[in-house]
Amino acid sequence: MTSTNVSPPNPVTNLKEQFVYAEGLPTFDATKELPEAVQPTPHWEFRFKKSFIGLKAVGQLLTVPTQNAGQLELSAVSYMRPNLTRLRPDKFSDQFFVERRLNGFNPGQFKRVENQPWQYIIRYEFNDVQVDENGILPQYIEARFCLDGQELHPHSIEYLLYGETEKQTPQPGDLGWSEAKKLFRCAEFISHELRSHLGATHLNMDQYAMGYYRNVVNNPIKELLDPHFEGLLNINRDGLTLLVGNEVKEGVVPNLTVLNYQNTQGILLESLQSLTYRNWSPRSQTMPDYIVNNHFDQAAIAMWNILTDYVKNFFERHEKGIKDYWSEIEGMSNDLSTHSILKPELGTLDIKTMSDLRQMCVYIIYISTFQHSWVNNKQYEDGGDVEYATLGLWKDNNNPTVAARNAKQLTTLWNLTSVRYNPIMDMGSTELKDALCKHREQINPGIPIESILMSISI
Repeated sequence: MTSTNVSPPNPVTNLKEQFVYAEGLPTFDATKELPEAVQPTPHWEFRFKKSFIGLKAVGQLLTVPTQNAGQLELSAVSYMRPNLTRLRPDKFSDQFFVERRLNGFNPGQFKRVENQPWQYIIRYEFNDVQVDENGILPQYIEARFCLDGQELHPHSIEYLLYGETEKQTPQPGDLGWSEAKKLFRCAEFISHELRSHLGATHLNMDQYAMGYYRNVVNNPIKELLDPHFEGLLNINRDGLTLLVGNEVKEGVVPNLTVLNYQNTQGILLESLQSLTYRNWSPRSQTMPDYIVNNHFDQAAIAMWNILTDYVKNFFERHEKGIKDYWSEIEGMSNDLSTHSILKPELGTLDIKTMSDLRQMCVYIIYISTFQHSWVNNKQYEDGGDVEYATLGLWKDNNNPTVAARNAKQLTTLWNLTSVRYNPIMDMGSTELKDALCKHREQINPGIPIESILMSISI
C-alpha cells in the first residue's frame, strides 16, 4: 500500500485566493466573481426585486428619446410617494434650513468656531476638480450659524464659484440669500453622496470586510460580525459600479453632478484616506452645545453606548476563543495595514491588542447599522424633490438633459431608500433589540429604530 503525503488545503490560503483586492485599493476587486460565501441570499434578492417592481414603468420612460425629456420628470414624480420637502410649505425657510443641517441626510458636519460673530460653521470644499462647462459649483462654500440660547440661526453663507474671482457672502434677507442656500444644498448633496455615504460607509466598511473574509474562519468574532457584513461586497461590487462608474462608462453620480468620473473617484478616495476606527466615536461629530432640535447627536451617542456595551459583553463571553484563534486576527490586521490608504499621520489600521479589536468591532457595527441607515435612508427626504435639492446645478436649465437628470435623481434615490433588508429589530440578537427598545426615546426622534438595518446591503 502506497501512502501519499498530501497536505490538506489551507482554508486561509483559499480565502485569499477568493477575496482578491482591487489594484491599489483596500477593497474587493469588482472585476472578479463574488465568492459563494458572499453571494446575495434569496431573501435579499426577493426584497431587492420587490422594491423595484413599482419603478418598472419609470425605468422604461428613461429610455425614451430626449425630445420627450421635458415630460420625464413629471412622469417619474407621479410614480413615487411624496418626499418630506414636497409636503412642507416652509421648505425654503431659514428655520427648516437649520433643521435639515442638524437632522438631514448629512449630519454631524457642524464645527464650533471662536472669535467670530457666528459660533458654528459647515464648510464644503471641492479643490482641483474639473467642472462641466454648463455646470455651477463652488470651490468652497461655508454656512455660518449663530447660537441663540439653545437654538441655531443662519448668519451668512460665504462661497466662491468656479469660474469667478470674487467671493459672495449673502445674509438672510439679502437678494442672493435664497440662491446661496440652494447652492449650499447642492454642494452638501454632492459631499454627502461621495464622502459621507459611498466613502465613509460603503468603501470604508469594504476594507474591513476584506481583511475579515480573507482571514477569519474559527475566531468567535465571526458570530459577531457576520450579520453586519452581509450583502456589503455584493452591493459594492455592482452598486458602486452603477453609481460611480469606471474608466469606460460614467456612473449615475458623475452623470448627475457637474463632476466627471475622475473627480468623483478622487473625492471618494480622499474620504477613505481620513477614516480610521482607532480612537473614533460619534463624539467627534457631535456639538459641544445643547441644541434643542438636534436629534442626531442624541441618537448617535445612544447607539454608540448600546453597541459598546453589546460588544463588551460578547468579548467577555468569548474571550478564551478569541485568544485561541488570535492568529486569524493577526492575519486580518496584516491585510488591513498592508492595503490601507490611510494618511500616514493617522497611523495604521492594525490590530495589536484585544482593546483594539473590541474598538474596531464597535466601529464596524455602528457604521454598518446606524450610520449607513441614517445617511442612506434619509436621501429621498430631501433629494426626492429636485426643486429643493439637486446633485447638479446648471447654467442652462432648459437643456433637455437637465430634465432627464432630474428624473434619474428621483428614481435613483427611491431605489436606494426603498430596499429595507434585515432590519435590526427583526434580525438582531435579543440583547441588541432589548437595548434599542430601552433607548427608543433617544434614537427615534432622529431615526426610527425599526428602519435601522443590520448591514450595508443597499
